[in-house]
Amino acid sequence: FIHSARTPADIVFRSELEALAARFANVDVRFVCSQEGSAWQGPTGRIDRPMLLRLAPDLHQRTSYVCGPEPFMQTVRACVAEIGIAPSQYHEESFGGAVGNSMPLQSAVAGPTCVHFARSGVEYLCAPGETLLDAARNSGLYIPTACQQGICGTCRTVKLSGDVVIDDLEGLSLEEKAAGYVLACCSRPQGTVCLDL
Repeated sequence: FIHSARTPADIVFRSELEALAARFANVDVRFVCSQEGSAWQGPTGRIDRPMLLRLAPDLHQRTSYVCGPEPFMQTVRACVAEIGIAPSQYHEESFGGAVGNSMPLQSAVAGPTCVHFARSGVEYLCAPGETLLDAARNSGLYIPTACQQGICGTCRTVKLSGDVVIDDLEGLSLEEKAAGYVLACCSRPQGTVCLDL
C-alpha cells in the first residue's frame, strides 16, 4: 500500500495503516510526501517511475488500485504505462469528479437505436450518443459501475448481437472481448443491440 500526501500531517489514517502493517505480515505500507517536513524521514517528492519501482519492485506481479485527484492519477497512469503494466492490472477510482460518462464521443448513429435486454425482456430506444449504461439505467435495470470511464471493467456485460462503438480505455482483456464482453459505460449502440441482461 503506497500513500502519497503533501506533508506528513496530510497522511490520512497514518496510525491505523501503521497498526495494520504491524499486525499483519503480508501488509506493507509505504508513505511518500511530496514536500519535505522537518521530522519526515521517509521518501519525498512526487510519484514517478523510479520511485514506484523503488517502493514496489514487484509491481508487475501486482494489481494496482489508484485513487486521488486527476493530476495525480494522470501521473501514476503514465508511470504504469511506461513501466509496461498490463491494463488489466491497473484500476482507478475517482471521487468528486464529474458524474456520468466523461468519455469522448466517437462516431454515433444519427438516429435512435434499440437496445434489447434479453434476460429482462426489456427494450429501450436510445437517443444518439447514449451509452448502453444509459439505456440500462433509463430502463430501470441495474449494471454495477465504478469509474464510468472504461478503465475498471466493473460495468462489463455480454453483447449477444449488434454493433457498438467502444470508447474504452482497455478496461477489458483480449479474452473478455473475444468472449463478447463490452463495457456498458462507454459502448454506444450502432443499430439494434442485444445484451445478456
